[in-house]
Order: sequence, then C-alpha cells, then structure tokens
Amino acid sequence: MDKEQIINDIIEINKMVCFDIWRLVDCLNKEHLEDSTPRLIKPKRREGTIRISEQESKALYCKILNEANFNYFYSVETPTEKTYKQKGEGERSGRSDISIYTHNGNEFNKVANMEFKFGNPECEDIRKDVEKLIREDILGNWFHTIDNINSETIKTLFNKFKKSFINHADDAKGKLAFVFCVCILGKINGEINGKKKAYTKVFRFDNNHDKLEEYVDSFFVLDYYWILM
Repeated sequence: MDKEQIINDIIEINKMVCFDIWRLVDCLNKEHLEDSTPRLIKPKRREGTIRISEQESKALYCKILNEANFNYFYSVETPTEKTYKQKGEGERSGRSDISIYTHNGNEFNKVANMEFKFGNPECEDIRKDVEKLIREDILGNWFHTIDNINSETIKTLFNKFKKSFINHADDAKGKLAFVFCVCILGKINGEINGKKKAYTKVFRFDNNHDKLEEYVDSFFVLDYYWILM
C-alpha cells in the first residue's frame, strides 16, 4: 500500500477517535446514553473523581480498526525491532502501543507504529517514545489527548517535543514521517466550555536536505499549518 495512503488513513482514524472520545460519558453520568460512544465509559477513581487517560484513545483506536472500513491488521504492546537502554536497565526491547499491518496474501507487513499520551507528561516520558519513533525507522503516529488547557499548555508540551527530538538528532537517518494529532477535550482550567478541538500535522524530515533542530523548531509551533479537525 502506498505510504501517502497510509498517512491519509491514519489522519482519518485519528479524526474518528477524536469524535468518539468527545462523546464519552463518565460512570457518574445519570442522563440518557443514546448519544454516547457505546459501552466505553470514563471510570471513577477511589476518591470519587473521574479518570481519563491515554487508555481511552487506545481502546477507541482498536475499536475503529475492528469496525471501520480500513483494511489493516493490528497488534498491541508490540515489541520493538531495536533494543533500548532505560535508566538502571540493560539493553532490552521496547514496546509500541499499537502497530498496524497490511497483508499481501502471504505475510504481514508492519507499516506504522502508534504512541498515545495524555496530559502534559514529564519530558523523559515523551523522550523515550520519541526515541522509539525515530529509531524504529517506520511511519509513526502520535496521538496526544489534553483535558485542561490554558495559554501555556500547548507551548510547554511542544517544548518537550523539541527537546526530545533534538536529543535524538543523531538517530535520525534518512527520511522520517510521523502523524501528530493533539485532541483537546473541551475543558479550560477545569471548566467545560464546549471548545473541543483537534489539530493535526505531518512531520516530514529528510536529513539529506534539512537540519533537524531547525525543522523541529519550525514544526512545533501551533500555526495555520496545524490543520484544525
């Protein structure tokens, strides 16, 4: 299958995940559920607050791959091809959250790795997954869900991406292509305001023509090149 077709399919699946996650209800909801996403709900923590994380978007992604008209197979928690050294540990295989495959009649061909994140995690948590995306040398998808936002949230998050990519500039061989999707759940400072948004942009880097640091600086700026879905 053509790489550009896979990229377009990933963008469409991300869009479908965004619409589904916006329709999720929580387990304290006492209203009618006709307009919610069937069956999947946001669970309650022990202290009574509602939890949402990257797990919901991963589950919805699998749901769409199972039900929608996309001819992909997939695996979850897929062992990486490369080995990685984490703090205090020796070299070992990592895991991609989801990988998608095509089948040519004889064998499966892995065509993309997916990483899912929620909120504004520590830079190290982002760095480890960025390292996997770069070193696995395959098309990637980063789906990031944000609950509460203010004027600095996206800027702070993007700065963490910048640092993570720059840290692994030496690992960037040849061409890189990743789809980024940032899904905002419609809350600002804890209050629902109905402004549910999602932004997407395709990271395309070729170290034969570009310098990674310059490219990353220009990419991670929320401008009109980020398509509002």
